Amino acid sequence: MAPGRLPAPFPDFATVVTGCAPSVAQALRPFPQYCNTIPGLNENQGSSSYHAFQLKAEHRFSKGLWALLSYTNSKLITNADFAESLLSPTYFSPFERSRNRSLAIEDVPQALNIAYSYELPFGRGKAWLSQGGLLNAVLGGWTFNGVYRVQSGIPFQISSSNCNVPSQFINFCSPALLPGRSPFLLSPSGFDPNNPVLDVNSFEPAAGFNFYTGRGPRVQNFRQPGYSDFDIGLQKSFQISERFRFQLRGDAFNVLNAHHFNNEEYSGVGPYLVLDSLVVVDGLISTATVPFRLLLTCQFGPQCSVQLRAQAG
Repeated sequence: MAPGRLPAPFPDFATVVTGCAPSVAQALRPFPQYCNTIPGLNENQGSSSYHAFQLKAEHRFSKGLWALLSYTNSKLITNADFAESLLSPTYFSPFERSRNRSLAIEDVPQALNIAYSYELPFGRGKAWLSQGGLLNAVLGGWTFNGVYRVQSGIPFQISSSNCNVPSQFINFCSPALLPGRSPFLLSPSGFDPNNPVLDVNSFEPAAGFNFYTGRGPRVQNFRQPGYSDFDIGLQKSFQISERFRFQLRGDAFNVLNAHHFNNEEYSGVGPYLVLDSLVVVDGLISTATVPFRLLLTCQFGPQCSVQLRAQAG
């Protein structure tokens, strides 16, 4: 064999393989005689590691007040975010399988939940308007409840806009963060969407991804904006008979009208970062909001209900 030349993986490789080009990249595959992917539906290849500290406090107070607090501090590491196959992996080449192990894209290190329910002190058996009658029917028996949740953001997953790698070795290039550089120009917890948040110059340049998949992990170790939500509800039940009950309920979601960031389309050309739950073009984050929503529900019996919805951006 001449110096610098790759030996054929088996005799007559160049003539036997007809379903695809008998290229060097094809010759380097684990089973070069097969041109298509080889799914391994029964493979036991994935592994995950989850560690968490969980705290829960619940108390039923007097006079109809109930409260619940839960907190979780955790870390999830995995190589099985997606259906990975030994011979046809989703991201990296079969010869770089170890790079699949990283933070999980759904890793949320901190989450706090607070829930409460309070029976308003009006109506029969309560502190006020306990004599019954019309006022009890209208103002009595109401329950006010709410849920507040705040959590950390999930990690970024970043790929290069230029990834000149043979498809046999999976077309995913993950740029590494340059030593001593910060990925952020602005804090992800408070920023102007018209200004760049991520610094594209803090990563391996896109021009360098020519037969090179980068040194970055599958999922980065810095995070997207966190999430918070506050919902409240008010409900009243009317017992019509032993079998039937009428319930009137109103729920308001995202009462504080907080802006949450998720998938958005992007346009334009030039260097950009492709993220799991955000899209960043030249370091700019596109936004989508979860608006304030009001839901009114009337339920009669176990099967019949009517809902009225209102929404504000």
